[in-house]
Amino acid sequence: MSSHLAEVAREKKQQWINFRKKNHSERENWKKKVHELYSKIKQWLMPLESEGLLRYQEETLPMICISEESGVEERNDLTIKFFNGALIKLESVDLEVVGAYGRIDMQLGLRRIMIILLKEEKSEWIFTERYGLEKNPTYDFNQETFEQIVTEFVESFS
Repeated sequence: MSSHLAEVAREKKQQWINFRKKNHSERENWKKKVHELYSKIKQWLMPLESEGLLRYQEETLPMICISEESGVEERNDLTIKFFNGALIKLESVDLEVVGAYGRIDMQLGLRRIMIILLKEEKSEWIFTERYGLEKNPTYDFNQETFEQIVTEFVESFS
């Protein structure tokens, strides 16, 4: 066996180890960002929760992994349940989404909204809805826009 082959293999192994460490660090940072957003949302909803109009549950669930080496990945979900059983489900999809740092999907009945973290260091959250292949408008995701979305959802209750 040539020493060149062993040298290349050692170098590739070190690159692989470095990638795994960086990837683990990124995943931990993404979990932190998701938890921070969920905490904000729960804070925004606190008046409704204290009146018994809704309750929420945050849970960590295993994700399906494509490769054996990636181990068990987890996603964080937040479910908001209203007095009538209607649900808003937030599911952390993943980080490293094309054109963004990460994405959370929010399901309100039949409506599906993508909440996107643009830049991890600034915590810039935006949202959009997919209507087809055309470019969809984006909006800042903040307390005002969240309350507007939830108000539209609650207005749809029979």
